Amino acid sequence: MLPACDGSPPPTHTEAARLSPNERMIFERFAEVYIPTEGTNLRPLSEVPYLDNIDRILAFLDAPTLDEFHTGMKLFDYGSFVVGLYFARFANLSPEDRLEYIRRWYAGGETQRAIVGLIDKLVALGYWQDVEAARRVGYQGPVSDEAKILKLGNAPMPIAIAEDIEAP
Repeated sequence: MLPACDGSPPPTHTEAARLSPNERMIFERFAEVYIPTEGTNLRPLSEVPYLDNIDRILAFLDAPTLDEFHTGMKLFDYGSFVVGLYFARFANLSPEDRLEYIRRWYAGGETQRAIVGLIDKLVALGYWQDVEAARRVGYQGPVSDEAKILKLGNAPMPIAIAEDIEAP
């Protein structure tokens, strides 16, 4: 049912890129209006490897799901000809038109909302995976390593604690 649960080893990061040059451009243009770093204390997009982070996230998708992702990206990029009648691909729109187009997709049909939501989440995950970018807003980094807290994996809750918890 879930490809991640089939027991096969996770993909290596040395595999070929999953994002096409056009998709990389779509993510770049989306990020420019979604995470406007200019004039803020946020780390500039040019210094954060968010596109590589997105590519690594996509490595966990199976082939059919990755094909659907590519189809969704094409729909989003070329949809600007129909949605808003911009007569240009999303990647070629002005920042103001890109922002308006994104808003239209958020207010659109179920498929539109799903596609723009996926792009939104991937850009956010790709950007905030960079610890240095997160430090700019006060994130101090993984505290469990500094505090030498043991990693227990998916350890069950201790019975003594579980018995003290009252059912709602």
